[in-house]
Amino acid sequence: MNNDFVKKLLTSKKLLFSILFLTITLAAGQVFATKTFLGLPSIEELENPNPELASLVYSEDGVLLHKYFLKNRTFVPLKSIPMSTRHALIATEDVTFYQHWGVDLRRLTLVMGENIIKGRSRWYGASTITQQLAKNLFLTQERTVSRKMKEFVTAIELEKTYTKDEILALYLNTVYFGSGAYGVETAAQTYFGKSAYQLTIPESATLIATLKNPTAYNPAKNPSDAISRRNLVISLMEKEHFITSAQAAQAKRTPLVLKYSPVSRQGLAPYFTEYVRQTIKPVSRIGDINLYRDGLTIQTTLDSRMQKYAQQAVAEHLASLQAAFDRDWRWNETLKNQIIKESDRYKELTGDGMSDQQAMAKLKADTVWLNGLLREKTRIQAAIVAIDPSNGHVKAWVGGNSSPDDYKYQFDHVWQARRQPGSTFKPFVYTTAIDKGLPANFRVLDQPLELKNGDGTIWSPRNSDGSSGGMTTLRDALCRSLNQVTVRLAYEQLTVPEIISYARRMGISSPLAPNLSLALGTSEVTPLELAGAFATFPNNGVWNEPVSILKVSDKHYRPLSQYIPNRHFAIDSTTNFVVISMLKDVINRGTGASLRSTYGFNNEAAGKTGTTQSMRDAWFAGFTPQLVAVVWTGFDDERIRFTSMSYGQGAKAALPIWAGFMKRCYADPTLRLSNRYFHIPETVVAVPISGQTNSPSELLGSDVYIEYFTPKGFQYYQSHPGGFPGGTRDSTGHPEGTPQPQAAMPADNRNRPGGN
Repeated sequence: MNNDFVKKLLTSKKLLFSILFLTITLAAGQVFATKTFLGLPSIEELENPNPELASLVYSEDGVLLHKYFLKNRTFVPLKSIPMSTRHALIATEDVTFYQHWGVDLRRLTLVMGENIIKGRSRWYGASTITQQLAKNLFLTQERTVSRKMKEFVTAIELEKTYTKDEILALYLNTVYFGSGAYGVETAAQTYFGKSAYQLTIPESATLIATLKNPTAYNPAKNPSDAISRRNLVISLMEKEHFITSAQAAQAKRTPLVLKYSPVSRQGLAPYFTEYVRQTIKPVSRIGDINLYRDGLTIQTTLDSRMQKYAQQAVAEHLASLQAAFDRDWRWNETLKNQIIKESDRYKELTGDGMSDQQAMAKLKADTVWLNGLLREKTRIQAAIVAIDPSNGHVKAWVGGNSSPDDYKYQFDHVWQARRQPGSTFKPFVYTTAIDKGLPANFRVLDQPLELKNGDGTIWSPRNSDGSSGGMTTLRDALCRSLNQVTVRLAYEQLTVPEIISYARRMGISSPLAPNLSLALGTSEVTPLELAGAFATFPNNGVWNEPVSILKVSDKHYRPLSQYIPNRHFAIDSTTNFVVISMLKDVINRGTGASLRSTYGFNNEAAGKTGTTQSMRDAWFAGFTPQLVAVVWTGFDDERIRFTSMSYGQGAKAALPIWAGFMKRCYADPTLRLSNRYFHIPETVVAVPISGQTNSPSELLGSDVYIEYFTPKGFQYYQSHPGGFPGGTRDSTGHPEGTPQPQAAMPADNRNRPGGN
């Protein structure tokens, strides 16, 4: 935080509110801690930090997935931890550690004021070493005010119970240093092949450098970034007078020499088991239960065989997808410069007095470092989550592009990444239409329409290929993923609140913007909630909450908690089947046809492709009667995107992963999956329809297909045999008197509509 900002912050009226709010909250927290923060750790739980029994995580088919314990580490007393390590930690994380009482009020007040001024809904910054210890051992990683207050109270209790040196020792013995190493002793052994007491100044700084991001600053995997961060830590040690200028200069010149021997503790499904850990951690604090030492048995829903197939499918396709992207991608010089300036190494150089131009020239000349930085930015990420639609059980979960042996990205794209779903959101629009009584062969004009935004600008959505046509049935429009028909349908026949209502009923919980661009998937969702929503279709219109944990038992196998199903009726079963029949066409003859023609998956299936217009995100959401899977591919940095629809659309970048996963699952006889058909309710009306005339026809006609109707849809069709209500229309093709929406699109241009 620079001086100008601090001066501005100190004069801000909002800061006064921050101070007042903080004072009241802390006071209330102290007085009412017992009542307000039920479930916070008792101090007794810290008195014996040594691991006793590991908690075991099992798949539904009985395979041990993971162990939770007080990590892969050996406790050592503070006297066995060199001063260089202690000083590096304090200089980097908490310079007033020995002065405050668990919370640094001055720093917290400044950061809180910044959070309020910038309008952040989540809490950033200002955690002391004691607060970090409280969070790491007992709380979740969410950045909310309520979690922060629990952190305050726990930190204060720690300070009342332990000396500063004891807190420092406990922190350094439990914090994660990357590569499966928890605690400084294990980290020293993992990276340098020596005990902690033998660490030198540059080695201590290297270990402390990993704490900011154990992936990015892993000295074995990212040595250039690790050295840059290490030197920044050394500079901070010098600034706080823990070492002399001569010692700092010598330490910075010291080459990075490793004796790397990691111990992997990630297990078969690292993203999934980390999600389980974060889900179960607060629950496991009932009474004296501790997740890390009390030998819990955690029964999950995952299937180890499906998990293996999901990982294989991701690895197989990402290799060719990455190669295609690398051939096409060309760095824009402006973007390249931005990324360089965001690096720690650039900040270190400019912080040491080098000018912007000099630092940029130096870093561009270091081609090894620069190529590594740019390469990391352009790695394609992926997510796949599979669900049993009959009960919501999560069967497979891959949250990134890392294999279990190289669990690199701890950010989980299955449940933590909200991205625009593009056209995979369209089924909710068409479900709304079918359930309102429109038939699947209802015709809508496939021509551009101009809609006025709230700010007076015009939004005119186009089909992804730029084409237009005439009157088009809803079935064909969804099959071909026509944006113009979808928006016109939503505008002329539906309302945005209706679409949102159906999406909510089917399991979409993320915020949905109340404007027409929602119909094209501009509101961000997670793959997990999208998979839960799509699972409603093969479950005959009934939504099940996605579940990952079935039961938690103590070391004596007595149940501590057990999953209670959360399900509700979402959509009419007849409507449900009609939409399924439309989504089957997507695969049989539409944008997902390569599933049959190229990848040879011939089982009964339905689904939807999705591509955001900017090609930042590619999706495929599909299902069989027994299994649902959603696949997303894209980039962590949203400034990076696919360069061509030839490989970057949903059918090319995501569908092959889905196909590879499903084919492996259905080929495994031990999974007992079979080629079943979707349930057809008795209320469904099936009529042979001529595709040319959109009227009933003999089955022998070459263009005849079976159209499925709800009772309301069939009644509508009989009263409107042409499939269109007729009536006078204005110059844009809208029915006369149709109200203009107040907002067609968000003001943020980034949320442009999706493609196919």
